[in-house]
Amino acid sequence: MVEDLGGIPGCHQTIDILRPRIKTSSMAEQRITDRISPLWLGIGISGSLLLLMLVIEVLTGRWAGLLIGGEFDPLARVPEGMLRDTRIAIVHCLVMGYLPAALLHAMRSGRRTVLVLQKVLACTREECETLAKTVKLNTRSLVIIGLVAFSMALITPYVVPPVPVAPWNPATWSPEVAWARILGPFTMVLSWWLAYALISISMRMSRIAKSLATIDLLDLSPLTPFTQQGLTNALLLIGLLSIWSLMMIETGFGQLMLLIGGATLIGTAFALLAPVYGVHQRIRQSKEKALGWVNAELSAEEPAFLAPRAGQESGRMSDLVAYRDMIESVSEWPFTLSTYTRVALYVLLPVVTWGIGLVAEEILERVIF
Repeated sequence: MVEDLGGIPGCHQTIDILRPRIKTSSMAEQRITDRISPLWLGIGISGSLLLLMLVIEVLTGRWAGLLIGGEFDPLARVPEGMLRDTRIAIVHCLVMGYLPAALLHAMRSGRRTVLVLQKVLACTREECETLAKTVKLNTRSLVIIGLVAFSMALITPYVVPPVPVAPWNPATWSPEVAWARILGPFTMVLSWWLAYALISISMRMSRIAKSLATIDLLDLSPLTPFTQQGLTNALLLIGLLSIWSLMMIETGFGQLMLLIGGATLIGTAFALLAPVYGVHQRIRQSKEKALGWVNAELSAEEPAFLAPRAGQESGRMSDLVAYRDMIESVSEWPFTLSTYTRVALYVLLPVVTWGIGLVAEEILERVIF
């Protein structure tokens, strides 16, 4: 059954409201970002940072400090020292490349979702493109969130044992510690920006769902882009947690990683559900309207069913009951079995990464020796 809620503003009205907000500068900015590949952006940033760190280590001749008991064991568990600091610096380099790429991909994915929804939004290509350009971040919010995140980054060294005497005194930094101290605030700010971007895009998708022209309860496949957007959001957060989980092999990061992991999983659930919440409401309203209609028809047919007359059409009552059962069986969330399977696999990613870190030393020993 196809349902159209007349009280909900259509795509054309939404475009008329939003069109004045689109500025030429934002359009030029979007054209630039569209030419950048998130994958190569992340690889380029992380690769450049790791290469620079390698060059510095070679030029300063600090490789000897990585030896444990006269042997090079890159995965040896040590409570402190150059080896531990180097591994922490490497993780920061990886995160530093991942976050800008994830942020860019989140924005691009949100805009692409709007364009894919052109048919169900009942808008022209130009109108959908205009609507897609409204998927952007508020500059003022970015500044405020960045300042809060930067403040949190300044506190982090004081909660991770062993706590140095003066963690923000550059005179006490080794080259490896300097990488973590310098990149730490940047990764914190970008992490919060990514969370804000996913929340903003998710809420935007939920509001756009109110502009859906129709809901066909017997075919929810046109609503798949909303689900895909939620899965993309969830994967971006889980991917970040997977990289940070490499820190679990280091001493002193257990409590911090549990806190980060718990917050990330909560954020993942929100990022998955928020984009489809508006669709969920529309499906529920459509079901209520369809069930109201079919129940009214059943009530009208009941007297004739209880007192049948010769020549009366048969089978309508059973058809209505079958139709009602079919409508009631429609899920109010546009999720399928594959959706739940992918979410389960996403959640397992950090666990797998952490497990690999735990057994990697033994695997390397067996391969090499």
